[in-house]
Amino acid sequence: MLHCDIIYSSDKIKIMTTKLVTFKLFFLSVIGLALFSCVPQTKMKYLQDKEGDTARYAFDILKPDYKFKPGDYIYVRILSLDQKSNELFATIAGSAAGNNNMNITEQNLYLTSYLVNDSGFINFPLLGNIYADGKTVSEMQNTLSKSVSEIIIGASVVVKLVMYNISILGEVKSPGKFPVYNNRINIFEAFALAGDITAFGNRSKVQIIRTEGDRNNIVVLDLLSKDILSSPYYYLQPNDIIYVEPMKEKAYAFETFPYGLVYSTIGLVLVILTFFK
Repeated sequence: MLHCDIIYSSDKIKIMTTKLVTFKLFFLSVIGLALFSCVPQTKMKYLQDKEGDTARYAFDILKPDYKFKPGDYIYVRILSLDQKSNELFATIAGSAAGNNNMNITEQNLYLTSYLVNDSGFINFPLLGNIYADGKTVSEMQNTLSKSVSEIIIGASVVVKLVMYNISILGEVKSPGKFPVYNNRINIFEAFALAGDITAFGNRSKVQIIRTEGDRNNIVVLDLLSKDILSSPYYYLQPNDIIYVEPMKEKAYAFETFPYGLVYSTIGLVLVILTFFK
């Protein structure tokens, strides 16, 4: 009888030891999963200092004026002290702003602006073909002002770049096509329109697809480095496409780790082990 009790106790100890080892392995697996599933801050923090670099607080920012190119849309409005001249140019120039009752929508801008054709010209009524390719907004305004002054004395010309859109795709919170109502926008302002990059967006490999002439160029930017502030691609151009590729961690990671579920599971396992003990 004593021999049977010893065997029973030995088997019971083995079972408890096996359960304890199993629980420890389970607990370590949960901890490992929690650590493995989290995206480190070094992969999410913008504008990091590289190891050994001296802290800098000023950067040379390349902020060139945008130059028109074929495919751009230019909005032109001509104003003068003569009411008849205003009405004339508001009609033939298709100036949407000349009609206070007209809503300025993308469709209206398309109908009332001038396309820079493949040859680099816009066809402006009464003035003929005006060369726009390679000119900035101010240069185009000066060119049109000189031509208009030959017809109307004291007229002023307003020139704006319209139909300026950028597309943001990939690992951002709100991907889509966004209109820009400014002559320039930087890459961080663009991501602000899309709600910023998600936790699993690869900030070190952000691609910009840009059409230049007859070619589509792809540029890869590292937003983790402060050097982006001095990059010639820091400011975007019309019709740029930005793509943020996902990190490898996304295949097995959580954007918000379910700690509550994990702790509940651990508590349930402890209750079961206690019950069987």
